[in-house]
Amino acid sequence: MIKFGQSKILFLFAFLIPLFGFIYYELVIASDRYLSEASITLSRASTTTAPTTFNLAFLGLGGSVDDSDALSVVEFIMSRDMLHYLEEKYHLHDHYSSSRIDWWARLSNTASFEDLHQYMANWLLVTYDTSSKLIRIDLQTFDANYSKTVLDAIVAKSQDFIDSLNAKNAADQTRFFEQKMTESETRLKEAKEALLTFQRANRLLTTQSESTVVLGNITALQGLLDKDASEFDSLAKTLTANAPRLQQMKSDIDSLKSQISVEKDRLSGTSTASVSQLDALYSDLQLGLELATTMYTSNLAQLEQARIEAARKIKFLVVVAAPSIADESRYPSRPYVIITAAIVLFAIYFLGALILSILREHS
Repeated sequence: MIKFGQSKILFLFAFLIPLFGFIYYELVIASDRYLSEASITLSRASTTTAPTTFNLAFLGLGGSVDDSDALSVVEFIMSRDMLHYLEEKYHLHDHYSSSRIDWWARLSNTASFEDLHQYMANWLLVTYDTSSKLIRIDLQTFDANYSKTVLDAIVAKSQDFIDSLNAKNAADQTRFFEQKMTESETRLKEAKEALLTFQRANRLLTTQSESTVVLGNITALQGLLDKDASEFDSLAKTLTANAPRLQQMKSDIDSLKSQISVEKDRLSGTSTASVSQLDALYSDLQLGLELATTMYTSNLAQLEQARIEAARKIKFLVVVAAPSIADESRYPSRPYVIITAAIVLFAIYFLGALILSILREHS
């Protein structure tokens, strides 16, 4: 057995003095920390995912999104990008390295950005519950209002992050159809311009209307020819062949035949200016315009459908519990720290006493 005096010394140095040191630090030196809490979740207007235990129907939204989306938000909140934003706007380094904070909890004045990033892991806690689909954010600072202000900024920046993801996903989903739409618009404009150029060059509206005009001309000329030929036959019975009137009528009949021949050649001749040739070219241009219009209409419908699908996949950040403002300090939990320290120190004292007792018995 160890001597009673040795036991008192061990109890004093292994238990009482360290315990009084812990108590003095916690009650006198340790700075008060203020906790701000917020809960958010992600949702989309239309989703096929199975319902979760946390129902968002009362918020007027659809079901929750995949866990990967929520974990992306968690990763973003803990990222260096978020820390850069908070440091630039709210000067986290200055706050946590303030001289009014106790030396144990204080960040070093010379700490680098990487040191700040590691340090913030102690004060910013982000967790994700896969069953309720809630993201919980806890932030501790040394000022109650500052805690809420920074946490408000974290939630707002997270919303910006979700908005940027929505924009990127929508752009990725519609990019192909927008490219096809641009191509079809160009092709449609070219087809229209080609048809208009053809109509201007040949001074016609449509080849069908031109055919109607030519056929009308042929019919009218043929009627005149038949009339003059009948009159010529009647006069030829009473007049000599060299009679001036017969000669004039014969000249008129030849002229009408020539005009009819010209009109027929214009309708279906081999000339590139014939209506039949123009109709073939016009039909090709008209068919090209119809195909371009059909392609344009189809691509437009596909683009609109892609936009609708992208809109259905838009994610919303829903603030379930807004950042709170602490009305009192919750950390450090002084009774818990002191009791825990007392238990640990007593265990150390007991272990030390046991070792000394064993050594004395064997000496």
